[in-house]
Amino acid sequence: MESWQTEEAVDSLEVQLKNRRSIALTVVCILTWVGCGLPFTFTLLSFLSVDLTKAFVDADKYSGIWFFLNSFIFPVLCALGAIFMFRLKRWGFWIYCIGQIPPVIFSIYSVMSITKSLGSGMFFGLLWNCLSIAFVVIYAVEMNKLSRKPISTDF
Repeated sequence: MESWQTEEAVDSLEVQLKNRRSIALTVVCILTWVGCGLPFTFTLLSFLSVDLTKAFVDADKYSGIWFFLNSFIFPVLCALGAIFMFRLKRWGFWIYCIGQIPPVIFSIYSVMSITKSLGSGMFFGLLWNCLSIAFVVIYAVEMNKLSRKPISTDF
């Protein structure tokens, strides 16, 4: 049966399809999982070869906390948000933003503090985070495909 006949059959039955995941949303979710999984895996593998007490001996006490957040918590939040958006849950976008926005802001702040300039520091900080910002924008554009159901535990 050809595809146009299948579409006519579905239309004749007056069947309404549920929210369907777009190809763009599927691709961005998969890229998010890869982008979160690879650095997370490399960080875990680096712990096997490096003694952390030597790595953070001269570091500020807040750099260890930021390293933990940036290496473990934020990627897990981004991957979790992508899982929920893949399952067409709208609140997955907000989980993804919680995991994505703080590293972007911190890296812009870091670049601005290194360059000691607001103009070029802001430009290079945003340039460094173009992919992260683009993913947030793509997910925001795709939010109309996600359901508005209240938060529930049904996966």
